[in-house]
Formats: sequence, C-alpha cells, structure tokens
Amino acid sequence: MMERVGSWTLALTLVALLLFEAWQVFFWLNPNPVFGLIAARSGVGLFEPVMRYVTGAAEVVAAALLLYPRTRSRGAMLALLIVVGALAMHLSPWLGVQVPDLTRTSAALAQGKTAMEIAAMNLPTDKGAMFLLALAIGLISVGSIAMERAKVHALAPKPKRPAGAFA
Repeated sequence: MMERVGSWTLALTLVALLLFEAWQVFFWLNPNPVFGLIAARSGVGLFEPVMRYVTGAAEVVAAALLLYPRTRSRGAMLALLIVVGALAMHLSPWLGVQVPDLTRTSAALAQGKTAMEIAAMNLPTDKGAMFLLALAIGLISVGSIAMERAKVHALAPKPKRPAGAFA
C-alpha cells in the first residue's frame, strides 16, 4: 500500500513539474529566453524554436507515460533524460547555472540583440533557481525509477528451494 502511495506521489509531482515546464516552453515568452539564449551563445539556430518544441513535446510524452502505472518507469526515464540535457546546458557556457532575467532576455532577443549585447546589459539573474529546479526534477525522476523497480522486484515470484535441500 505504501509503495502505491509513494509511486503515485512521485509520479503526480513529476507530471505537474513537467507540464509546468512544457507550458512555459510552448506558451510563455516568445522567443523563449532559455532556448534563444542558447541559440545566440552557441551560434546554432536550431535550438530556437526546433529544440524548444522537441523538448516540450518530450515533456508532455513523459508526463503522459507517468500517469499509467505500467509505463511509469519509462516516463520517469524520459524525464531523467530531458533533465540530463537541461543540466548539461546549464553547466555549459551556452546557458550557465544562473540565467539572466527571462523577460528582459526575451525582449532583447526579440529586438535582435546578440549574446554579447545581452551580456553587456548586466541583467539580474535567477540566482540558480532554474538549475535547482532541474536538479529537483532529476532527483524525483531517480526516486520514481527506483520505486518502480522495487515494486517490480517485490512482485516477482520467489524461486522455490527444492525440498530437502541443504543449501
């Protein structure tokens, strides 16, 4: 019973966080400040909007998989994969652990400013809040994967020892 409650708690928490992130990717600021900043700093225009939509779609798929107990571990693994990519971007010079003010960054990108011009604006940062949110989602994903594996292990049939065996 407790495994079931824990499994649903972790899954629903992950679903809420993933759908929140997906909503921001699809419907929040345009251009998206995170993916736009990565594109501007890396010089790879594919990040905004293509990778933004791919990431948002993957978050929605992961959330859907988490809602069904049979596919919950796959959803948690997909969420973990998404978060590993997000953490890699945060730890790269393209995004950084502290992200500049998102609203002002989006406005600057919409005006066509370069990454150097945005950096020269000395915008206030989120003080690592997005990075910490990604870490939290990663930890919840790992917890969900571990819980689902423990449930499978607990339900697996135990091997029977032959009668009279001394081992």
